[in-house]
Amino acid sequence: MVDFKPTICVDFDGVIHSYERGWQGGVIYGQVVPGFFEWVESVRDRVKLVIYSSRSKTDEGVTAMSLWLHEKRDEWIKAGGHRHPTEPLTIEFAHEKPAAWLTIDDRAIRFQGEWSDPALSPDAILAFRPWNSQPPK
Repeated sequence: MVDFKPTICVDFDGVIHSYERGWQGGVIYGQVVPGFFEWVESVRDRVKLVIYSSRSKTDEGVTAMSLWLHEKRDEWIKAGGHRHPTEPLTIEFAHEKPAAWLTIDDRAIRFQGEWSDPALSPDAILAFRPWNSQPPK
């Protein structure tokens, strides 16, 4: 019997890929956001990981993300990253946003059940900035 694993939908740009310069014509230019591979290793046995991005709409976009992620994971392993010793890592790439138990995205506001929440006001929405475009502390 296979144990149920909840699907975790993970955005690519700004969550896995550093994306510090924003969209650059589809080029994946940045680095892996620090801690991503360590996090993957900590959850891999308990959840189903699915990457979904605006890039996911084309086969070329999915291929580019997959190849980049594979290359960066190989670099991480060669630099001493600790992976599961025998089980290959399974991450799916979706062409459409999957039904997920949870979504991890840098451009989201958590809905708390109240449309009157100040975080949903027009001013707050227009002032929103993802983590990688916040002013330096």
